Amino acid sequence: SGRLWALKDNGAGGYATAELMDSSAAISAFGQGQDGELYITNYNTGRLQRLVNTGTTVSDVVPDDLAATGCVNPSSPRQPSSGVVPFTVNAPFWSDGAAKTRHLAIPNGQVITIDANADWQFPAGSVLMKTMELGGLPVETRLLMRHPDGAWAGYTYEWNDAGTGATRVRGGKTRFVQGQDWIYPSEGQCLQCHTSAAGFSLGPETAQLNGNLLYPTTGRTSNQLETLSRIGMVSPVIGNPATEPKLPSPANTAYSIAERARAYLHTNCANCHRPGGPTGVDMDLRYKLPLETTSMGICNAPPQAGDLGIQNARLVAPGSPERSVLLQRILTRDAHGMPPLSSSIPDAAGSQIISTWIDGMTTCDTASSGCHAGMDF
Repeated sequence: SGRLWALKDNGAGGYATAELMDSSAAISAFGQGQDGELYITNYNTGRLQRLVNTGTTVSDVVPDDLAATGCVNPSSPRQPSSGVVPFTVNAPFWSDGAAKTRHLAIPNGQVITIDANADWQFPAGSVLMKTMELGGLPVETRLLMRHPDGAWAGYTYEWNDAGTGATRVRGGKTRFVQGQDWIYPSEGQCLQCHTSAAGFSLGPETAQLNGNLLYPTTGRTSNQLETLSRIGMVSPVIGNPATEPKLPSPANTAYSIAERARAYLHTNCANCHRPGGPTGVDMDLRYKLPLETTSMGICNAPPQAGDLGIQNARLVAPGSPERSVLLQRILTRDAHGMPPLSSSIPDAAGSQIISTWIDGMTTCDTASSGCHAGMDF
């Protein structure tokens, strides 16, 4: 989890647990050096790091009550505050079957800039909010904030059974709700998925938002890129969405099975599996790449992080879903499962798309990827 604790003498013959740090590190081992200092190995970065006591306490200014954050209407917390803008994505991340609503907010006078890769860069002071519902009731709201110093941080709130209020969860927890285990991530775990390599914000990117949305406050349906450009939130202004990249929905059968599968991997896996990502393996699952092994690093490639006991395993074995480690990790929720955090239920529909895609492959040629050149981004 990236969290570190200490056991402190409680003065009565026992010990009290104190959390020292909630980090985004993937701590694979720790030990004491000859200098008496404590070291950890960070699987995310491949580095050996020393723990240093700064002697200072960082002030936590994020409220415990979601209604006090300024992101929602205090008198009706299930509604966003004025000025908070709704958005949706073409290819949603799997969240254990939950329905999701998404909102964003930026400081007055600021804009979201778009880089050369069509990724969106949010100014300091921005907030992204996502609420997940099960059975028509909210179960969790997550806030991803870019603080005034430019640092990103994630916070999560647990809704009460009546859906009338939500309280901040520190350190993560698991709760049985609506017939399933629901996992609330810790602050450090949020940044294990919202990686620096992927620009932290993940969902908001040109290809994800290039689609229509019904805006509740106006009752109008319009393209999100055009709308956000018109209200001055995005720079440079996007005048013609038809010329912009668009990520297909994995559920939309109008697209080929290859396009749907690649979109699924882009959303659910490419935040970590890309250049500069924290996985330590040579794999790039972004949608824009051709399928050849030298580009994505998966087709007929041997696994670098374990074969799960599969004979003649490959990351993706054309025509053989059962030998494809990429699919088998999506199907499991043990220590080898993907995504590795905040999920207790495998994505049946998503894994079926990936299975069908692999089963229909015959070679690792670019043509078998089924991606249109015009969709490259």
